[in-house]
Amino acid sequence: MKLKQTKVLEPIRPTVRAVFYRNGDLLVQVKQKRGSAAYLTLPGGKQDPGETAEKALIRECAEEVGTTVTVGPLLHVAEVFKTKAEGKRHQLELMFACNVPDDYVPVMGPHPDPSQVGTIWASPATRAADFRPAYAAALTTAAPVYLGVFDD
Repeated sequence: MKLKQTKVLEPIRPTVRAVFYRNGDLLVQVKQKRGSAAYLTLPGGKQDPGETAEKALIRECAEEVGTTVTVGPLLHVAEVFKTKAEGKRHQLELMFACNVPDDYVPVMGPHPDPSQVGTIWASPATRAADFRPAYAAALTTAAPVYLGVFDD
């Protein structure tokens, strides 16, 4: 992907995402920014310096979806270019298979993202158009580890 005359912010941001399946659905955050339609995204976020990917994912899930998670194997890697006022943020997203306790009911955690308005189980097949970035299709089929580049 070649970006047209757009400033790309430094540095590349390492980001972790949790992929939780239950009965064919994914545990997702519902997000909505003022004046925009709601969208779905995988729980997770920025990995801090000195923090392992696993520790970052455990922390992010506790903050956003209010539960302790078990982190499993790496499933996918995607590059995401997020539009910000000052340019494009280049994120390297690591998606890990994760588990929540069997009795987990979706809730917002104690420190949700600013635009997070809920946490739900959602079908990546029937709600693919609602996912941002648009990698829901890769989560429903046998996809390669490297998913490619997404412009969010």
